[in-house]
Amino acid sequence: MPAEIDIDEADVLVLSQGLQKTSKLTFQINKSLQKIAATSSQSSQLFTPILARNNVLTTLQRNIESTLNSVASVKDLANEASKYEIILQKGINQVGLKQYTQVIHKLDDMLEDIQSGQANREENSEFHGILTHLEELIRSSEAQLRVYFISILNSIKPFDPQININKKMPFPYYEDQQLGALSWILDYFHGNSESSTIQDMLVGERSKLILKCMAFLEPFAKEVTATKNAPYEKGSSGMNSYTEALLGFIANEKSLVDDLYSQYVDIKPQVLSQILSPLISAYAKLFNTNLKIVRGNLENVGFFSFELVESINGVKKTLRGKELQNYNLLQDCTQEVRQVTQSLFRDAIDRIFKKANSISTIPSNNGVTEATVDTMSRLRKFSEYKNGCLGAMDNITRENWLPSNYKEKEYTLQNEQLNWEDHNVSLSCFISDCIDTLAVNLERKAQITLMPNQEPDVANPNSSRNKHKQRIGFFILMNLTLVEQIVEKSELNSMLGGEGHSRLERLKKRYVSYMVSDWRDLTANLMDAVFIDSSGKKSKDKEQIKEKFRKFNEGFEDLVSGTKQYKLSDPSMKVTLKSEIISLVMPMYERFYSRYKDSFKNPRKHIKYTPDELTTVLNQLVR
Repeated sequence: MPAEIDIDEADVLVLSQGLQKTSKLTFQINKSLQKIAATSSQSSQLFTPILARNNVLTTLQRNIESTLNSVASVKDLANEASKYEIILQKGINQVGLKQYTQVIHKLDDMLEDIQSGQANREENSEFHGILTHLEELIRSSEAQLRVYFISILNSIKPFDPQININKKMPFPYYEDQQLGALSWILDYFHGNSESSTIQDMLVGERSKLILKCMAFLEPFAKEVTATKNAPYEKGSSGMNSYTEALLGFIANEKSLVDDLYSQYVDIKPQVLSQILSPLISAYAKLFNTNLKIVRGNLENVGFFSFELVESINGVKKTLRGKELQNYNLLQDCTQEVRQVTQSLFRDAIDRIFKKANSISTIPSNNGVTEATVDTMSRLRKFSEYKNGCLGAMDNITRENWLPSNYKEKEYTLQNEQLNWEDHNVSLSCFISDCIDTLAVNLERKAQITLMPNQEPDVANPNSSRNKHKQRIGFFILMNLTLVEQIVEKSELNSMLGGEGHSRLERLKKRYVSYMVSDWRDLTANLMDAVFIDSSGKKSKDKEQIKEKFRKFNEGFEDLVSGTKQYKLSDPSMKVTLKSEIISLVMPMYERFYSRYKDSFKNPRKHIKYTPDELTTVLNQLVR
């Protein structure tokens, strides 16, 4: 009987045998896994290059597709650019300016699209080629725009402005269509890198054209007189036409800039200044050339400086408010010509002194002197240049023309405040001062001639030293008559104005007082009597009254005889003189006569004239 086996031992044995089998199986599995791992590793080594190559092929496929797309895009762009190029090749005249610039804008947009966000494409030589072509096409097309721009500007050819001035024709100007084209091109370039270039072209072409036009006038503007010793004739200088042409061109250019830059207001002053600056420089140079000629020959061409004043003031007025880099050139010209004109005002006064002092004798008829003729001829010359004289009165007072030692009492303007800011007032004062200077110096010369041993006492109707008042008064009044006649028949009349005419009247009245001073002394004799009642007169009193009537009668007849020698030609002066004599004599005589007419038994023996008879004589005295 087999031995009895413990159940637990049997379980252990069975489990042990099972574990052995499992261990063997696990060993076999691990061994197989190792083989598989080795095989997998070997496979991985084989497939890695294949996968890498596959990735490369995938990338290449994408690049090829991208390149094909790029090539397609290049082809499309090239086709589109080619169409635009064909249009541009036809030229602006055939295509039209508006369409021409629109095509350039489209090319520019294409170029911008390619350049923005497409940096990788630039590595493609084919794409780089179209970029270069587009840039060159745009550049050449814009160059054609500039050529077209200049061709329009040059459609106006250089011309002689004098012809237009003589015919009163406006200077040539662009047609509306041309202005539109110029403005369109300027607008196209505005804001881009070529903006300053196209503006420089406009400035250069316009300045060049105007300078060529002005060159027609320049030779004539450099001549003041045909010969050096010939006096200048008003308006004969070519500088006047040169100035007129310049003003015309300034107005033209202002209109042109306004038309072309209507949308760009801020640019206008700069462009206009750039166009005009060369013209102003040329004008200033020519102005100084003329002024040099004037300085070298003041006697003959001095008055031409007043035309230069008008010229420079006209140019400055036209340019007022405009920005000019060389505006200081005009200011310098103004200062230079002002020095010359101020010297002419001073010289006019000095000339009167010299002419009056050169008189050797008083004319036998107490008539007009050469000094008066010369002075009024000179003043009338000033009047021919009224506008220039007014322009030269800027920042000037009497001290600029009167000598430093002048005596105010000799002049008819005394202690009066003038508005020196008003050039009309200043000019009137100058003319009046010239007339005063003439009268005073003629009187001084007359006193020296008639009373050589005493110091002259001029401009003094009450002078006790002057024993020839009536003759001197008549002498001056005769000369003032010519003065007044010339004033009335020339522009001097308006230049004097109200104050000037008042001064002339005061001057005449002064010398009328000279003429009636003896009459004043005559009537003073009638004032010396002590008036008492006629009924109580003593014999001595009557004798005094008789003596006064006798002296009056003799003095009256002498004065009547003397006054008749002096025949005034000016009606108004005759009236003034007669009025002065009557107003002096008659009131005193009537009073004296009424008091003492009954003092004598035989009045006619002592009283030669009744008041009515005396009035009749006086009325016939000055005719």
